[in-house]
This record gives sequence, C-alpha cells and structure tokens, in this order.
Amino acid sequence: MLPPSRVVLIGVVGIVTFALDRVTKSWVVANIPLGQAREVADGWARIANVRNTGAAFGLLPERTSLLSLLSVVAVLVILYYYRGLAARSAPIAITLGMQLGGATGNLVDRVGQGYVTDFVDVGIPGGWRFWAFNVADSSIVVGIIIVTFLLWIEERRAATAST
Repeated sequence: MLPPSRVVLIGVVGIVTFALDRVTKSWVVANIPLGQAREVADGWARIANVRNTGAAFGLLPERTSLLSLLSVVAVLVILYYYRGLAARSAPIAITLGMQLGGATGNLVDRVGQGYVTDFVDVGIPGGWRFWAFNVADSSIVVGIIIVTFLLWIEERRAATAST
C-alpha cells in the first residue's frame, strides 16, 4: 500500500505534467499554423504544429481507438506494477507521476480530437529530422529512463549488501 505522502507526490507530479502538456499544446495550436514550424536553434530545433494520428514515432497511424484502449491499459498497468516500487522511493514515485501525467495527456488528445498534437522537432539542419514529440511523450520516456536507472542502482546495492 502506498503511504499518503507518496500518493500526493504522484498526484502532484502527474497533475503538473498533464497541465504543462495541455498548456504547451494549446499554445502551439493557437500560435503556429498546422504544418508550419518556427526555428528555435538554427535548424537544430523547431517548434512545429503536427497532428499525430499514430503512436510514438508515427507508428500505427489512424488507429485512434486501439491507441486509446492501449493508453488506458498502460495507465492501469503502471498503477498496478509501480505501486510497490513507489512506496519504497520518492524518486520512483516522481517517475510514476511523470508517466501517468504524460499518458493521460496524450489519451485526452486521442479521445477528444482523434490525434495528438506534437510540436518539438529536432534534427540536423538541412538534413535528417527526428519524429516530432510533445511534453507528454518526453515525460513518459524520461520517466522510464529514470526509473530504469533507479531500479538498477537499487539492484546493485542489494547485490553488494548480500555479498
């Protein structure tokens, strides 16, 4: 069972992540025409207005219903699987909030609009571009990377303590 302080921490991080995602997407839609981009760092980074009907990196285009269902399942799995881990560590609880806020932000887009607004566009000037992404995507990926690192550290500590 999660202690109340961890539930609050997860909730606050999740709400902040969700709100930041909503505000940034709203700003992009209101200020940058669909399909257009504004340079931010000499072609290395741009703010663009892109509609993504697929999953991360444009996979499974036009599968909004499937992706919405998978998002709900992902949120439930995250809540079930991480509840014990989040009870042990505040940093792990923070990563859980990041992942939940991000998954919820993209789910709201898919259900409400049928697509996700992506806007961070990075790449090589005049050359290859990475897939556009948003705050929700970043929060999910960064949360997964951090929780993986934290669990690796815990595993190493446990292995060292048992020898």
